Amino acid sequence: MDVMQRIFGGGDPDDHQQRYQRYQDGYSRGQYDDLDDDDVYDRYQRTAQHAPPEVVQQAHEEAFRRLPPEQRQALVEQFRQVSNDPRQPFTYNGFRGGQDDYDPRQMAQMFGQARQQQPDLISQVMGPGGVMSNPLAKMAMAGVTAYAAQRLMGGGGRGPFG
Repeated sequence: MDVMQRIFGGGDPDDHQQRYQRYQDGYSRGQYDDLDDDDVYDRYQRTAQHAPPEVVQQAHEEAFRRLPPEQRQALVEQFRQVSNDPRQPFTYNGFRGGQDDYDPRQMAQMFGQARQQQPDLISQVMGPGGVMSNPLAKMAMAGVTAYAAQRLMGGGGRGPFG
């Protein structure tokens, strides 16, 4: 099974190509209202797990770049609170207290470190019931999946599943 099938497979109905197309359409429009929150979260988790780390990093950068500054700031502040909590395993030394904290590249590094140190942290902060109720957080997670899929496709002429 290739990476694209691992990311877009499963679910009911199990139609890889249709699901892939819905994410790409949402990415080009900049909205994912028609996607189920749980599905977005599941596809995001699958992307982080199965796509190459450099693709995941670039996908996070691009998704954060598309978020308004106030949404980037809100996400960073949630991670900063966790990092400052001595009961949490996540620590991030990249916080400088200025605008650089909200830079998409910096945020992508922070997310990568969070996935390594405390894999469930992203689900706590962005999963259903968390920030996921905010459409912009949903857009970021779906955007990571869609952008990673585009990168995995490499812009080639063949379809995503064979």
